[in-house]
Formats: sequence, structure tokens, C-alpha cells
Amino acid sequence: MAYTALKRLLFLWCILFVGVAWVKAIAKPGVQSVDAKDSFIQKDGQDNTGVKADPAHLEKRGKTSDEKAASFEAWKRVFAKEAKSAGVTPAFVDFIVPRMALLPEVVRLDRNQPEFLADFWFYTDRALTPERIARGREMLKAHRATLDVLAQRYGVPAHYIVAFWGMETNYGTHKGHVDTLNALTTLAFDERRRTFFTRELITFLKIMDREQTLDFKGSWAGAFGHFQFMPTTYMAYAVDGNGDGRIDVIHQLEDAFASAAHYLKTMRWQEHVRWGREVVFQKKADWEKIDLTATYSVAKWEQLGLVPADGSRWAEEDKDILAELRLPMGTKGPAFLTYANFKTIMRWNRSELYAFAIGLLADRISGQADRLYTPRVHQPFSVERVRLIQRYLAEQGYYRGEADGRAGPLTRAAVRAYQRDHSLPPDGHLDEVLLNRLETKNHDNH
Repeated sequence: MAYTALKRLLFLWCILFVGVAWVKAIAKPGVQSVDAKDSFIQKDGQDNTGVKADPAHLEKRGKTSDEKAASFEAWKRVFAKEAKSAGVTPAFVDFIVPRMALLPEVVRLDRNQPEFLADFWFYTDRALTPERIARGREMLKAHRATLDVLAQRYGVPAHYIVAFWGMETNYGTHKGHVDTLNALTTLAFDERRRTFFTRELITFLKIMDREQTLDFKGSWAGAFGHFQFMPTTYMAYAVDGNGDGRIDVIHQLEDAFASAAHYLKTMRWQEHVRWGREVVFQKKADWEKIDLTATYSVAKWEQLGLVPADGSRWAEEDKDILAELRLPMGTKGPAFLTYANFKTIMRWNRSELYAFAIGLLADRISGQADRLYTPRVHQPFSVERVRLIQRYLAEQGYYRGEADGRAGPLTRAAVRAYQRDHSLPPDGHLDEVLLNRLETKNHDNH
């Protein structure tokens, strides 16, 4: 009987042991064997470059430090195989991957969102400082000979190259101090933009292997050098500007200048044409006739009442140039006719505000224009107010994106559609007037 009781006791103990193990297992679904890599690989058809440990559950409760470390080590194993398959030297992959580390601050910066919307006046105030303009003129004079040679070769005027240099790194004084390898590693491991940064990281390994150097420091987003090239941009467009057989856009200005000019030429920079210019209406604008999505010749825009803001007349040779009308602060702010080179600038950086800053800074550096003529009216607009506009537009069927507080192309297109339906100038501008109209409509509906 004692023996039978002992067997029953052992049986119950085994059930209890297995039960506790099972409870622990379901309580920690993210902790899996690293050998079971296939269970980590994403299968969503959009991003199959990395590994993750039960992301839905971990996102809700947060990963422990041990889980993060295990997940990162698993990801590195999969990444190493992908890098080798993409053509990175296997020996270099085996050397560099164990040295890759995560930088938590990079993720924080990537998630950071400002309290207020960076509008035209806010952006240009910080871009067109007297110090940056003066320094740009000094740099144009100091490097004129080199830049003029490049202008002949690539067709990009010297003052534009200097403007890009000033905007990107303040003429080489702020190239960044973040380790580029680990910045890209962090962003490739992070799930928000994993596909994009995995491609950049693999390309960066090829660059390090080819140039036989690990000495890369740059921005937290993985850009480096005087002109803050991303690795894929560097690989595709960087050139040897000084003829020494190497490409060094971090320490050699000739290489950096030539690479920037080569990129702009490849992006279809039009020689002998400006980026655009500020304009005003000779008389009250007839918004029934003006299409803000249209591209017309300067002559056609002149017929619609647009003239240079500085009081000059359109030059005859400019009247055949194709241009678009842009109103970065709506109908109450400055107006610009922008030419093809404005779009080329936006291929460098997709921000319209960045493109305005480059064009205006180049004008200041070269002396083509020294100020804006439109009276300044600036009312800071918060990100939370942008979210409200997005929500109201969504309720009325105009907006289908996320209420993220970012006034991007989808948001502005929704605003323009709302404005057209309500007989307003379709400038796509977000301000208190628009918000008040939407709030009134929302209250009426409820």
C-alpha cells in the first residue's frame, strides 16, 4: 500500500511539474530556442529581412532585457546569412556582425515627434540665419576654383553645392558623431522601417569592406559625410573627385563636392535654370481659374496675374520655363513659382520645406535675392491640432490615413479636397481657420 501511495504521489508531482512548466511557457511566449529560427522569421509578405519574438505579445507588455538580447542575437544570425547572400564578403560578415550593437538613443530619436508643426517660417528662420549665409559666401569664395570645375563637368552651379553643404552639415562642422554601423544596426533591427534600413546596412557593410575602414561617424539615421549620404546613395553616386583612387566623402572635400554634383546631375538637374522664385498677384487671385496642381509656362502664369515679387518683369527667356505655383503657408503667405530643379532638390530630400530652404539659401549666397517680400504672418500650429484636423476630415470622408499629427501629402490632399467642396482656395494649408470650420461642422453633426 505504501508503494501504491508513493506511485500516486510521484504521479501527482509529475502533473504539477508539467503544469507549472506549461504555465511558464504560455506566460513567456517570446522566449524561444534560438535554434528555432524559422519560427522568428517574418512571413507577412512585406518584410522578410529580420527576426522577432512573438511581437504582438511583447509589444503589449514590453520585452525584458534578456528577451531583447536573445531576439537581437537571433536577428544577427539571420542578417549574417542575408548579407552573405547579398554579396558581402563572408569573411567580413563573420568579422563585423559580432561587433554590431544596439543604440537605444537612436530608437528614441527615430520616434521623437515635435510639439509644433515645422511650417515655412519656422523652417526658414533656422535655415537662413545670417551666420549660415555669411559662412556660405566665405565657403563659395574659398572653394570657387574646385566648384567651378565641377559646375563645368556636371552643370550644377557652385552656389547650389554650397547651399546643400550648409544645410546638411553647416559646412562640415556638424557631420555627426554617432557610430554609423551601430546606428544602422539599430534601425535595421527595429521593426518600424526594417526593410529600408536592412538594405542600407548591407550596403554599408560592402562600403566598409571595399574601403577597408571602420571609421565612419555620422547622424543617428545612418547618414555620413559632408553631404550626409545614406549608404545606398553613396554606393550609387559617390565619385573620386581628387583622383587618388579612393572615395572619401567624410574627410576629402573634393570627393564630397564631386559626389554631390554627380548625384544632382543624375537626378536631372537643369543647367542655366533657377530653382524658382517668389511671386505676387498683380490683382486679387481668381481661384476659380487657378489650378494648384497644374504645371504651366511662366508666360501662362503671367496671364493669370503672377509677377516677380521683387518688382521686376519676367525676362523673355524665362517665359517658356515650366513652373508650378506653391503656397507653403496658404493663400495668406508667400507664393512661389518653382521650376524643375525644385523637384530635383526634393529627390535629395522629399521635404518641400527643405527644398525651399536650399533654393533660398543658394539665392542668398549668390546674391540673387536678399529677402522675402511677403509680409510675415506666423501662428505656430501644434501637432495635436493637426491630429484634430485629420480626425474631423476622416469623419467627413476626406482622410483615410492615421491621425499621426504629420501634415504630409495625404493630409494636404484631403484638405484640398475639403476646400474645393466648400468653395475655398484649395491651398492644402492647415491653420486655425480650417480647424474652426471643421469643429463647427463636427458640433453641428453631433
